[in-house]
Amino acid sequence: MTDTVTGAAADALTDALTGEDIVITGMGVVTPIGATVEDFWAANLAGRSGVVAEDRMDLGGLPCGWAAGLIPEDIRKEVAERWGGPDRTWGDTLLHSVVDQALTDAGITGPVGGEAAGLVWSRVWPGPSGSFPQDYAVHFGELGRRYRRIGNEPAAVLENLRSRRLSAEASDHSAFPVELAGRLGVPLIASRVEATCSGGLRSIAEAVRLLRLGRVEVAVVAVSVSRNTQYVLSQYGQLMALSRWKGDPALSSMPFDRRRSGMVINESAGALVLETAGHAARRGAGSHAVVGGWGLAVDTTHITAPQVGMVERVMRTAIAGSGLTPDDIDTVNAHGTSTKLNDITEARALHRVFGERTAELDVCAVKSLTGHGSAASGVVETVAAALTLTRGVVPPVVTCTEPDPACAVKTSLTPVVRPVATVLKNSFGFGGQYASMVFKRPAQPRQAPVR
Repeated sequence: MTDTVTGAAADALTDALTGEDIVITGMGVVTPIGATVEDFWAANLAGRSGVVAEDRMDLGGLPCGWAAGLIPEDIRKEVAERWGGPDRTWGDTLLHSVVDQALTDAGITGPVGGEAAGLVWSRVWPGPSGSFPQDYAVHFGELGRRYRRIGNEPAAVLENLRSRRLSAEASDHSAFPVELAGRLGVPLIASRVEATCSGGLRSIAEAVRLLRLGRVEVAVVAVSVSRNTQYVLSQYGQLMALSRWKGDPALSSMPFDRRRSGMVINESAGALVLETAGHAARRGAGSHAVVGGWGLAVDTTHITAPQVGMVERVMRTAIAGSGLTPDDIDTVNAHGTSTKLNDITEARALHRVFGERTAELDVCAVKSLTGHGSAASGVVETVAAALTLTRGVVPPVVTCTEPDPACAVKTSLTPVVRPVATVLKNSFGFGGQYASMVFKRPAQPRQAPVR
């Protein structure tokens, strides 16, 4: 349950964070493969992809990035009609949708009680460009008209800014924490985490800190990501990070497959409700998972290339912080981005940690169906990890039909039904961000709803 810090600081952190279990009691998602937890889970088990051709913009000039994990239009419309508003970005709209699901799932329908609640959140979208290409065009069109009208004379520019009302998409303003505080009926201890693709797990770790330090008894983790524009896709394209697959778009993301050629960007959101085990028990709330230990690290070796040693380090830290050994881990919910470098790096680190067990250790990779949702992926994939624990099923990786022998990890084309007591979840990101976390099966896990 410690980060990758050493010496007296590590001892102090360990002492401060010991205490009762922290459990996940509520979950919510909006993803390309489902806008409810049950629909998302059913799609995972069925191998139903949400990766489609990106036809909302002209990508003819790009050598890659023509496929994306997109929230279907009917779901987008339904979410926007229920949770949208003139001062809400699409990112905030998604946050409200998934948090409502998670609170409802946790049985929190009114004030939570206590002096405060926790909120750790992130909303990722490409600056003033909004969720759609037309937002990006409008923003730069406004900049062009302003320049032709007043140039760069400082006083005129300042006066223009004073008189102009920026849209929510352009201003990065968000009333989400205030609105959530009103719904929960208590002040929030809120922090916004920006940690690229490791941000989801880092947000969970920050929420657990608040709970274990006794600052709050309930904490909400919420992340939404929507970043599909020509500009963002061209940036990832220049990094040679996007899939160059030219066949069926549903096969564009193929983690640990020898044909993999890059990641697929998606739009998605996820939310979790975390509580101390005692608080959940007093409410009579069931648990999806117990949060074990975690490992976090930032490495400055390379801004985009993951390092095997750092991946190994955070996994070992997460396992040791859970009071476990590598032999106690039943399955791995991989970062699995489908890039040449990430998958082989993660696989090599798995071999270092688990040795000969790697050949028999079931590995799932949710991004094979959804694409990569940056910080949201850590939360969305934690939902899959929790359901793996309570349902006893490891989701398949249906796009890995030609496993890369250089990776040599065990994926399956069909769901693997087996008892699962522990899941190791990985998330890594640009900027040298690394995160790994262990989740454990609760003593009395939540039962699947009757469908």
